[in-house]
Amino acid sequence: MCEWNVSTKAGHVCAALLLIAQMPAQADTVIASGGEFSVDVSPTDGTIAMDLMDRIWTLAPGGGQAQQLINGIFPVNDPRWSPDGTRILYGLRTEAGEQVWELDIASGVKRRVIETPLHVQDASWHPDGERLVFSTDRYGQGLDIFETDLATGLIWRLTDLEGDETDPAWSANGRNLAYVRKSGSDFSLMLRRKGQNDVELFVSDTPLATPSWRPDGSLITFLHEVDNRWVLKMAILSSPALVRIVSDREDFFVAPIIWPDRMRMIYVANGQIMARGFEDRRGRAVRFQANIGQTAPPARREFAKRQLELINPPEDRFVVRGKRLFDGIWSQYRENFDVLIENGTVIAIEPRRDWLDTTVLDLGDVTIMPGLIDAWSALPDPLDAANGAALLSYGVTTLVSPDIDVTIDTTAWEGAAAPGPRLLPAAEVGEITAGADRSAYYLARIQTATGAPAALARWRALNIPIVVDSFTVGTRIGADVLLGVASLAVGQPAVSNRGDTEAFMPTLISGMADAGTLGISSLLETRQAAALGHRVAPARRLSHRPALSASNLLVAAGSRPNGLPPGLALHAELRALSAAGLSGEQVLHAAGKNAALLLGLENRVGTITPGAMADLLLINGDPINHPGDALQIAAVVRNGRFFSLVSLLERAGVSQNVE
Repeated sequence: MCEWNVSTKAGHVCAALLLIAQMPAQADTVIASGGEFSVDVSPTDGTIAMDLMDRIWTLAPGGGQAQQLINGIFPVNDPRWSPDGTRILYGLRTEAGEQVWELDIASGVKRRVIETPLHVQDASWHPDGERLVFSTDRYGQGLDIFETDLATGLIWRLTDLEGDETDPAWSANGRNLAYVRKSGSDFSLMLRRKGQNDVELFVSDTPLATPSWRPDGSLITFLHEVDNRWVLKMAILSSPALVRIVSDREDFFVAPIIWPDRMRMIYVANGQIMARGFEDRRGRAVRFQANIGQTAPPARREFAKRQLELINPPEDRFVVRGKRLFDGIWSQYRENFDVLIENGTVIAIEPRRDWLDTTVLDLGDVTIMPGLIDAWSALPDPLDAANGAALLSYGVTTLVSPDIDVTIDTTAWEGAAAPGPRLLPAAEVGEITAGADRSAYYLARIQTATGAPAALARWRALNIPIVVDSFTVGTRIGADVLLGVASLAVGQPAVSNRGDTEAFMPTLISGMADAGTLGISSLLETRQAAALGHRVAPARRLSHRPALSASNLLVAAGSRPNGLPPGLALHAELRALSAAGLSGEQVLHAAGKNAALLLGLENRVGTITPGAMADLLLINGDPINHPGDALQIAAVVRNGRFFSLVSLLERAGVSQNVE
């Protein structure tokens, strides 16, 4: 039996991930602390409910052995006891967003309680036990707070302000509502007393979260991000309100503080469940153990190195010259370098000099960088020749997609007449016939643990990475890649220094952009989006955006989960990765060398190095310090052929002048 008893810094979801890379071994794993998880306390008997490892558990008030209550294919989180202690409300995460479900404790029956195709977050009970309050972007204008009657299913709107209103919480008497408002760059703790106008209790230019009422209604606790960590504060409801620090020495996870009574608080900090008296200076840990079943020791797999054929290259020799070169290998720019291209391949990278009998394309004050790789993309529907030029106008030179099947000519976009990105097929495991050539695929996705061993064995024999979009499935069957941040586990313990066993950190294909991504509105106003008619923002899908800056994960950019048109979708992912804390260099690596490494194409695509395919972007800007500049494309070199942005948009069927 192996026991993990380590914690992780709150806010760094990905740093706390372990994805099993082998089939389960004959050993049970027990965890005695978590990373980021949340708790609630039954108002009738004090039983604790918690989400851990994408499952719901219950625990005696004093701690001890946790009992697993909900464990399914989809991740579940944020358990909330009903006021009478007979039901638990919880969130169920899917690729399209979060759903709200309810478990009846006595019968074990689960049912979806808010019937809407929209993403729903921050669901909690009204004290009468007959209503739920929640946030959703029902009208595409930001998150608003709604309430629903469980008996009739009727839904009505409680807020209609500019920006987002989230984290609603009713007072114990059901008369007053607290919530968080985000408007522009400001966050406000809001209070609505029955029959009165909403008032601001506290305003900050850094995030606020999870207001909770003391049972007597005298104050509201909430979390405030200060210097990149969460501080517990309280708003004392005097006139005027007074805001005071409760604790700034603990590592809080973003979840409500639970008040079993007016003098006690239960919360999660430092990877532990903590209990604290209101007048105490510090809390004490509520110790627990949770048996998560059989798991395998971490192990790394070497993926197949792929031999990527150079198809229909031009018989040209020329030099591309710009002021700055980001080759995807060095950490910063290299100034005044020339890139020599011959027969579709990068031959040399040298300091600027005179070249005899060689054409020099000097574009002046531009940045030369590798063409972008979308590691998990949709294809345009319907697919036609002009789509290739449209995708290239976004700088996407290599595209991996499960939409690529035997009816698609993957060489159609390799020539000068109808240029487009390189198409690499990915497999949906359940849809591949027994006689198919599996070696032609670059990634293999499996969505269910059913029948997995036989299917996995065939893919593993070819060293093709296995992709899952559920952490739960991944731990059951063994996997190499997590698809989208919705697949990240809640409450996964950090793992490090485990004797002579090397910890395995999986690759994450980003899939994290949605309507809440910073910079989405400006993305829709860019030259390519305007010219190609890409004006519809993505839907809300995520409640919280993990901080990736401290993560050990290899992050590759993949856009299919966000639902935007291909090309535009990849730049939405770059903006989301930047908002998640990655540096500009890390963002570019995600759509460059990291994606190439995942696909077994290191030093062939995603970097500018001798021997690599000549896929280059010429950028009017500074994409390292301003990742959004990656869309300020002047020209694209694809497969050794030069295309200006204007010519690509013309080939895509855009007649208007885009200069």
